[in-house]
Amino acid sequence: MPIKFISLFAVFLTSTAAYAAKPAKTFEAVLKELQKSGTQVSAQVVNLTNTRDILSVNADHALNPASSIKLFTAYVALKRLGIDYQFKTEVYQNPDQSVCVKGGGDPSFVMEDLYLLVEGLKRRGLESYSGKILLDTTVFDSDYYPDGRSDQDSERAYNAPISGLNFDYNTVTVLVNPTQKGKLARVGTDYPFDFLKVHSKVVTTSGATDVSWGKKGSVVSLGGKINVNADEWHKPFRIADPERGWGQALASMFETLGVKAKGKVKISNGTCLGKPLYTDTSPPLSFIVQLMDKYSNNFIADTLVKTLDHEVNHHPGTAVGGLKFIRDELEKIDIHADKNGRKFVAGSGLTRGNAMAASDFIRLLKTINHEKLFLPEIFASLPIAGLDGTLKKKYLRSEVAERLRAKTGTLNGVQSLVGIYPNHDGEWIGIAIITNGRQGIPEVALAKYLNTL
Repeated sequence: MPIKFISLFAVFLTSTAAYAAKPAKTFEAVLKELQKSGTQVSAQVVNLTNTRDILSVNADHALNPASSIKLFTAYVALKRLGIDYQFKTEVYQNPDQSVCVKGGGDPSFVMEDLYLLVEGLKRRGLESYSGKILLDTTVFDSDYYPDGRSDQDSERAYNAPISGLNFDYNTVTVLVNPTQKGKLARVGTDYPFDFLKVHSKVVTTSGATDVSWGKKGSVVSLGGKINVNADEWHKPFRIADPERGWGQALASMFETLGVKAKGKVKISNGTCLGKPLYTDTSPPLSFIVQLMDKYSNNFIADTLVKTLDHEVNHHPGTAVGGLKFIRDELEKIDIHADKNGRKFVAGSGLTRGNAMAASDFIRLLKTINHEKLFLPEIFASLPIAGLDGTLKKKYLRSEVAERLRAKTGTLNGVQSLVGIYPNHDGEWIGIAIITNGRQGIPEVALAKYLNTL
């Protein structure tokens, strides 16, 4: 090869490397500016295809990642339980004609499932029952809320309790619809629970919709106004007593579908005897993990933690036992969740107690990419920028829209993003960014940076 050509080729390689390095240095400068303003940052970007490091800013510094920690929960749950794992809800009819329901902790059980369950019981010959409904929730312990969960007194839907029997994510939604101008709005709930009362003074007007709300105990109070042409206004709240909610939902569905109660309906705890008359099975865990990650569902995550303890140790599942198992499994892939400032105290991320570093998430992404065992399930569970989940309204009309897939995390003063991005050569880029402080992730700068890779 002529000397002149070799020199030109060397210049080309040098300039190409410099061009590739410049965007990384530019984005690194943006992150360091955040640090100067008082916001803590832990960030790392790697090429998952060839494991080459691209960017690193305090990558080993442990910070609160909020809901991004669900990726660890998802990985361990899929690894231990299997992608085809299904939750079971079993229904028995005892010799005294009482109905007994044995819960399996299914976090995805909703109204449609209840309808199909009762229709299934009718096909098996159940036409009536004594009026007594027994509920067995001993698959889990009796603690509704993990110790590390923040805002345990909140009535919001994100703070729903965890039980062995769950219905509609243990929430109830209050619905408001406009009527005629000047008249009170029409108010209801998505399911007729008798323990929830709604007091409303919402008026239908020609002005902008502005509904105020408050909840104290079993009473929801509404005020304000709703536009005469507005769509339905809705607000979900937690159900404080999930077993009572499940029992009432079942009794109501029995009545709706013609299964008669011979006496006054009574709901209590009990033990199921004999063989189940009907068994409802959940969608596979691979689908449930998608529900969890796409919409950052805390309820599903905390349920999976208890399920791990139940399945591994064969006793009523506890949050403490499940979290210990997750930490032990992460240790096997060299992620130390209780060393060097790391803390793993809630599998959902709804806590101020968790602390993990960007490098921990990158190690997880590398493991998933290398093992390939759960790669389709994990990657498919990630929200897609500008398209769905928690990223539906983010990165719209940016360079990374419909390309960036990432789990997000948000608490007051906390923001994180962990995911993957296909570069121009078709290689997966792994991204992990955590910020703790007044400023969050610089989304515009991140989108431009990823588009250069």
